[in-house]
Amino acid sequence: MDRQRPKRTSPRPYIRDVSRSPQGAVDAATVTIGMVTLALVTGFIIGFAVFCVMNLSIWLTGLLWDGAGGSLDVAWFPLVACTIGGILIGLWTWFSGERVKPLETVMAEFKRTGSYRTDGAVKPVVTFLLPLVFGGSIGFEAGLTGLITAGCCWIRDKLKAAGLRAGAVADVTIAASISAIFGAPLAGIVAGAESAHGDAREVLEEPDVNGYNMRRGVKIVLYTAAAFGAFGGIALFSELFGASSGLPRFDAITATYADLLWAIPCLVLAYAMTLLFHGSTRVFRGISSHLGAGAAGTIGAPIIAGLLLGAIACVLPFTLFPGETQAEELMQSWTTWTALALLATGLMKAIVTPMCLEMGWVGGSFFPSIFAGVAAGYGLAALTGADPMLMVAVTTSAFLAGVVRKPLLVLAILFLCFPASGVLWMGLAAVIGATLPIPRVLLAKR
Repeated sequence: MDRQRPKRTSPRPYIRDVSRSPQGAVDAATVTIGMVTLALVTGFIIGFAVFCVMNLSIWLTGLLWDGAGGSLDVAWFPLVACTIGGILIGLWTWFSGERVKPLETVMAEFKRTGSYRTDGAVKPVVTFLLPLVFGGSIGFEAGLTGLITAGCCWIRDKLKAAGLRAGAVADVTIAASISAIFGAPLAGIVAGAESAHGDAREVLEEPDVNGYNMRRGVKIVLYTAAAFGAFGGIALFSELFGASSGLPRFDAITATYADLLWAIPCLVLAYAMTLLFHGSTRVFRGISSHLGAGAAGTIGAPIIAGLLLGAIACVLPFTLFPGETQAEELMQSWTTWTALALLATGLMKAIVTPMCLEMGWVGGSFFPSIFAGVAAGYGLAALTGADPMLMVAVTTSAFLAGVVRKPLLVLAILFLCFPASGVLWMGLAAVIGATLPIPRVLLAKR
């Protein structure tokens, strides 16, 4: 016979007793070992799976560009490869109806509906791989987050159908995905916490898809567990296959506080790049909208983008690809470049990335924006003779924050690239970059 439970006298009446089984939703006011374990395991699987897909993309890219491109050894190979890529992307999108959704769209849809779906597994993987393999100036995070979130929602629904409450399986995917993509647990924790915005006293209402509404504190604990679980999955994959995250690890900033004035040209350049990025987004979104949703837009827009991208890459080859490998190469060879070539590469990267994103080569903006800041920062260092790490760290932080408008997330991601000793420089640059206004005329219409 059930024992009568005493009534709760909690000063927060909106927190219900999770030990009961009412007809409505249950608010997860406390964290259990089972929830943390589930988040750890889910994060571990996500980390391993994300690195599998990322390294498949890297292998296929090398097969095309180092294999076919290396054997041909012609200056105009990028024009041919990118044009063919644009044709394939356009035709695949037209016949499959599948499109990669940006990270923000995935997060918003999951938060709004409590779920995220894709049309099977093969279609979204092909859609994710095509623009990356053919040299698109886009990041991994958009396509991977969509794939992983959809997979985790599917797992959660299967567990729910079996009578198990497993809301954490889907809810921690953003933290785990971001952690795995960037190889930085802190970035995943911050991304998850920012997706759970709101007053800490409130119960963060999620759609009642599996009977749990989790409070902010509970979510952050689970995000942390999932993030470190993802990092464990990365470590295992790297141990088995010798892979790495690809993002370079820069040296420490040697500049002193007396060199603070050198940060001013970095901030000015980063702001100019930010305006260029947002202005290009508006221009290319307008072109894409003008072409329409029919064959002209779906097939024509990626082809136009491929032609432009390939033509630019014939002159500035580092405008291709997400930029994580190119940033490492640049770190070793920037002193052999001219200041003009470095600055041109960074500025052009700020243009071709929104061109790709708006013209059918859909992906993320984090990786190419990081590379754009790195190239421009080295360009300033070559031009001025200032400490290169100061110029790179400040320019990259300010520009990336200007693009995503989330300084804390930017700082969490860039901790992977720069030593913690530069946190003051990066933090100030990120706050300034995210705060500087974007003229309304440059903002793209949603």
